[in-house]
Amino acid sequence: MNILDWINVGKVSAERDDLLSEYFFDNGVLKSVIDSPSSFLILGRKGAGKTAVFKYLSDNKEKFIKKDDILIPLSFEDYNWNIHALLVDKNKAQSLAYKQSWRFVILIECVKAFREWFLAKDEKVPKQLEKANKLLEKLFESPVPSISQLVGRKLLSLSGISLPKGGLDLEDGGLDSINVSGGDVSFDDVQKDKTLQQHLSENIENLIRYLDDVLVNIIADCPKVYICFDRVDEAWDDVSYNSSKRVIAGLVSASDSITAQYKGGIRPIVFLREDIFDVLSINDANKLREDCGALLHWGRPSLSNLMIRRINFYAERGNAELIESIDSMFDKKEMRQRTKPLNYLLKRTMMRPRDLISIMGRIIQTMKEKAEDPFTEEEITFEKLEAESIYSAEPGYSDWLKQEILDEWSVQKPIIVQLFNAIQNNASTNFTSDDISRELENLNIKANKSEVLSHIRFLFDNSIVGFKLGDSKEWRFKCFYPAQGFLDSTEYRVHEGLVRAFNLRENRDRD
Repeated sequence: MNILDWINVGKVSAERDDLLSEYFFDNGVLKSVIDSPSSFLILGRKGAGKTAVFKYLSDNKEKFIKKDDILIPLSFEDYNWNIHALLVDKNKAQSLAYKQSWRFVILIECVKAFREWFLAKDEKVPKQLEKANKLLEKLFESPVPSISQLVGRKLLSLSGISLPKGGLDLEDGGLDSINVSGGDVSFDDVQKDKTLQQHLSENIENLIRYLDDVLVNIIADCPKVYICFDRVDEAWDDVSYNSSKRVIAGLVSASDSITAQYKGGIRPIVFLREDIFDVLSINDANKLREDCGALLHWGRPSLSNLMIRRINFYAERGNAELIESIDSMFDKKEMRQRTKPLNYLLKRTMMRPRDLISIMGRIIQTMKEKAEDPFTEEEITFEKLEAESIYSAEPGYSDWLKQEILDEWSVQKPIIVQLFNAIQNNASTNFTSDDISRELENLNIKANKSEVLSHIRFLFDNSIVGFKLGDSKEWRFKCFYPAQGFLDSTEYRVHEGLVRAFNLRENRDRD
């Protein structure tokens, strides 16, 4: 049977993979966060599978949370981030500046979800909750808008209405006394008018106090609600970098305070790139990472099982024999230097699902192109994957991996482009700190010894380079040994997956 008739590994991008739930492999990060009432962060590098985990949780709620508990998945692919800038509380620290707007969004989502839960069970909605919903319907029109609608003109309209500053009392006709005839207010109107901004901020703060009072009083009678935030890095570009940092920091701060205040009754869960979290201005960021987060990390067994599950899904569809290991799929047990195929592939990844899916997909595509060669008259079929096609797939994969890293870091660390140029100009897989210093100087970038070492540490922290352990022949890369700290070494080496993209000369004699 021709393996090309059925072999597939799925799509690299989780958000575009309609079959993800069919072959998703859970490495335990979801259970780790959900089982810990204080956790609200799922961190991972670009390509580590955060959106895949988010999507699988959204489609398979019953596998992770209790039947009655509520899941609210919020993805920010299309979202008006600029609105948050109008809700800044100028009297608070920068790390808390955007906390108010996110807190408001989370509380409104809870009011809507709890009310719908009572109605679905044919139970009487608590009086306070019903009144809160009626207020929101009056302010924003019925029904209460979705988050994408809310953070837009609906929210801006609050700048032109009157709410009592002393607190909201909705008893005895108090709701009818609220004036909501503020008219249509545009973003530009509020952006240019400090009075409207102040009015908007005061009204939001007033509403937050009111909604908090309502939820605190009813939370004991409600199920847990999990509000999951994915793709919060959608506005992460060189134009919106500074404002995005503050907005995302506000979401993390709001999630932290709500998790603590409601003691697990309201559970925000934020899926966030690790590199973005590292540059946020947040008090006790290291403490949050350790106490309130889980790192989406993959090892050899979990990555192998992920790939086997994907391949076997398509094998069953194609009535082919199921596989037990990646190595068994290839026509050779060993490649050059007696390396097994899976080891060879993993050494060219940064231990992320996206990397392994990408290189496997390119191997299959390379074989299909060989089978469809218009200048070959004989029919070419393959019983197994061709080990030789791994070498052919490498250059394209290496270029892809290089671009992935540039996409990951070019906004918050623009010098990565020059660092890559320095590595490429050095032309060798192995280099010293003096080599990088020289190549940076050739690019008219002055850097003292300490700055060069800082650059190399950054490259190591992101597995772009590894270092040699003393006089041994061992090389340490962060992706393969996550607990390994950086050591100033006499020699460094570029990650195998990037060698082709940089067109580097192999330096085996210095191994």
